[in-house]
Amino acid sequence: MSNDLHRAPTSEARATSRVRRRARPRAVRRIALGSFDTSAPLHRAPPIADQTEVVPLTSALSLAPGAELSSSAETRLDRGSRFGRAARMPRLTSRTRQPKHPPLLKEETFRIFWLSRVMAQTAQGALIYAFLLIVADRTDSATFNSLFVICSIIPSIAFGLPAGIVVDVLPRKPLLVALNGLRFVFAVALLVEQPSLPGIFAATLGLWTIHQFYSPTEGAMIAALVPRDRYASAQALSNLALTLAQLAGLVILAPLLLKTAGPQALFAVCAALFFVAAGLVSMLPSTDDHLVGVSRVRRSLRNTLLDGWRGARADHVTYNAMVDDVLIGIGMSALIVIMPLYLRRVLDTAAENTVFVFAPAALGLVLGLRYAPTIGHVFGGERVATGGLIGFAACVGALGFVDSLRNFLVDDLRLPLNQVADLAGIPSLVVVAMLLSIPAGFCSAIVSVTARSLLLAHTPASRRGQTVATTTLLANVGALAPTFLAGVAADLFGVEPIAVAIAVVMVVGAVAARTVARAMPVPSASPLTQ
Repeated sequence: MSNDLHRAPTSEARATSRVRRRARPRAVRRIALGSFDTSAPLHRAPPIADQTEVVPLTSALSLAPGAELSSSAETRLDRGSRFGRAARMPRLTSRTRQPKHPPLLKEETFRIFWLSRVMAQTAQGALIYAFLLIVADRTDSATFNSLFVICSIIPSIAFGLPAGIVVDVLPRKPLLVALNGLRFVFAVALLVEQPSLPGIFAATLGLWTIHQFYSPTEGAMIAALVPRDRYASAQALSNLALTLAQLAGLVILAPLLLKTAGPQALFAVCAALFFVAAGLVSMLPSTDDHLVGVSRVRRSLRNTLLDGWRGARADHVTYNAMVDDVLIGIGMSALIVIMPLYLRRVLDTAAENTVFVFAPAALGLVLGLRYAPTIGHVFGGERVATGGLIGFAACVGALGFVDSLRNFLVDDLRLPLNQVADLAGIPSLVVVAMLLSIPAGFCSAIVSVTARSLLLAHTPASRRGQTVATTTLLANVGALAPTFLAGVAADLFGVEPIAVAIAVVMVVGAVAARTVARAMPVPSASPLTQ
């Protein structure tokens, strides 16, 4: 009885095996690719005359191409089976062969955009710097310098938010072409007659009004030209274009032409640069994805500003990035006001040497732009932006103790600072200021790159132009009072205490903004912004 029970399963197994062999088609034999170990002997090789179909292993196992095995199936295959080893081989190979992105400047579309930014910003910077030098030479007063800077702030307050709305509801490429065309006409108009002092202030208002529409359009264009994971690199290259444009316009073009050929020649060159920038922008592809599904509900400027504020407050990353960007703008605006007086009264050099004295800042800017994406990836964008803001404030505050800092470097550290100054033929205080400008440029660059890339990454495509414009508006509104007070206070109390005060305002502002934000309830985002 026990023997019969023992033989019964064997008979059933043999019968089942015969049925399976008969049901298997002999005309086509499916071989799972990679399922056999070539070192193991094959007992029955398929005849050459047979129609042999070579299929992937996933197909042989009734899996869709590209589908992965479940953990349980993978475990069963792995238990002493060649199928388990073969199934994992393609997946390991695909993980090790990840495509690498080419450099952005090797991509034709981004390169054209980058060159257009260099051209337009070179002309813009050269014109504004020429206006500032003319005002400083004709007035020799920090109050007039403050008025000049305020002329660049007023257009942002009046048109910054409407410009952001316009950017989000109009095609961006035609808008950039039209704005460059307007700046070209504006520069040509300056060739007719040398502007007077009121004319310079009016020209400054006009240029910055156009810029309020151009800047958010250009900033939103970056997000439309590159994928999301390359925003930081694109923003760094965009800021590099701005740095090179400032170097070309402020350091080379404006001083050279003003001293040799006069303002009219400078205006002609700037008009040509605006024309070239318009031509380059016209070669870009249309980027009108932001117009798809955009709500056409009319809103007041007040509601638009409140919606932008709610959107920023609802996301702490966007809020912190906006605060850092705004405070850097405030510090830069106040610093520009006191720089001409700082050179004359503290460094004992001419105001037109401002660009020369702070030219080493370009080195810090280039280093910051080069390594800002990497630093932000390692330490986190929020930490890097806040740390850069504090570092920039420290450099600005150090300008108020430049004499004590020189004594520390020479007497305590025994650095050959005086010998270097004698070889260069410049005062030793100028050398100290040049050294301070390097970390200041580095810190401002990493704040600009990380803060702006965070804003773009955490903002919907339909609101990016408005977000950039709102950030600029808040920066200029916040800078209005400090900029005017910095000029007046510099005439009353001196330049060095004001440099320290600017640094204190930046740090206290950052701490206060975050403290108030923690105490305030997070508002719900408007349905129009979601």
